[in-house]
Amino acid sequence: MSSTRRSTRACRVGSASGSSRNAAAVVQSPKGTARPEVLALRASIFRVIASRPRDKSILILSGFRIFPANMGCHVRTGGIARALARMGHRVRIFSLAGRKDDYLLFGSRRRTSYVAQIEPNLTEEIHLGLLMGLLQTIGRRLDYPRVWQYALLERGIIPRRLGELLRESDVVICDMPWCPPVPGPWSGKPWFMISHNLDHRLLAQSSGHHRRAAPWMRAVEARAPRRYRDIFACTEEDRDFFRQHDPTGQLFLPIIRCGVDPAAYKVAPGTRERVRSELGLAEEDHLLVFSASRYPPNDDAAAELRKFCQAEASFLASHRVRILVLGSVLPGPRREGAFMATGRVPEVASYLAAADAGVNAVTWGSGSNVKLFEYLAARLPVISTEFGARGSGLEPDKDYLSYDSPRLRPAIQRLLDGGTRDRWRAYAEDVWTRHRHSCDIQLLVSEAVARLREFQPDSPDLPPSPADPTRSAPTPQGAPERQSG
Repeated sequence: MSSTRRSTRACRVGSASGSSRNAAAVVQSPKGTARPEVLALRASIFRVIASRPRDKSILILSGFRIFPANMGCHVRTGGIARALARMGHRVRIFSLAGRKDDYLLFGSRRRTSYVAQIEPNLTEEIHLGLLMGLLQTIGRRLDYPRVWQYALLERGIIPRRLGELLRESDVVICDMPWCPPVPGPWSGKPWFMISHNLDHRLLAQSSGHHRRAAPWMRAVEARAPRRYRDIFACTEEDRDFFRQHDPTGQLFLPIIRCGVDPAAYKVAPGTRERVRSELGLAEEDHLLVFSASRYPPNDDAAAELRKFCQAEASFLASHRVRILVLGSVLPGPRREGAFMATGRVPEVASYLAAADAGVNAVTWGSGSNVKLFEYLAARLPVISTEFGARGSGLEPDKDYLSYDSPRLRPAIQRLLDGGTRDRWRAYAEDVWTRHRHSCDIQLLVSEAVARLREFQPDSPDLPPSPADPTRSAPTPQGAPERQSG
């Protein structure tokens, strides 16, 4: 090794570890000539530095703000981001548009973005540019799907800041098929997609503009296996669809179910009593919770529960049963006999702690329902339609009380006749223990990325591994980059 190269490498060691440099200086000879033990020490230092893994910089591209989570898709995407960050990766979510309050708070200050530190290794940057915010508002007012978002991204019309983050990232993950790969100098990077359901099937079950967009979305999802390095499926339903349209047959298509972070559903002592008191409930009242955001299948389920409470008012009153619809699926608080609603709430864990069982009354849709996994994490016995338990791995009448909508009364009677609250809590604990591997988001993500070398730490002094010919790469994007503020 020449003296120049040796000097250069010594500088690198010095910048990486001052204490190691000092240790080497102690054993230098008076004339500055390195003795054999010094050379051995230097070699060992170089080996440590070269072998030290470098975690990945991961960018998650989302069409909307993720934190704080107030929808099932937010919970799942946020859970995946947290899991990757807790594995040591540096994760940043870039949200193309904010929420109404974001624009009211920061719009007057003329800020085009702001960054929220979620936890160590995880940040979310919310873009508040006029173009994206205006298009989002118009789309929602007209009840139009986010085709405008797809069109802009596919043509490379992106905020300037997003372009900077794409250049800096090692891995890019698109949240939902509404966020396609962006053409530009970053096209050669590994692009992944998080699938929450088959959007084209959900659109086909809707109406108006959404239904008319279903054939287009089906074509988008059919092309997805050719555009992404791999896809994180939600259930067997979307995994099988993508596998059918994978021309190479080489995608892993790992399933990350709608698991949750169990620690997020632990509450402080006294929370149950406080929330029940706020709801006007006595200890002998039985509270069943249906947690739901604004979403067509949830809208129908909430309406069905309201009808049930009206039709079975005498039964529910005599057994002191209340049904609480929790979340933005209904616009605000209400109370009609046994039927209760909260409207949007800042968090759900305290309400689940106050409940005696979780209900999933959903009868249509696609993908899987996060609420089911939230109930399990809160150690609640579950009452669900069989459709509502799809993609969860739970067995009817073994892991949950099943019913055929709208005949909910027999399932409630089984809950009431099945023993004390403590007995049902023990039952729910057993279900969680047996199914934790498919409910805990950290375990699900760790298993999903274990086979994907793009998520394995790199050695900083080693050249990147050559492209894997058995893995499909993204379709080259030839359109020029265009950016908007």
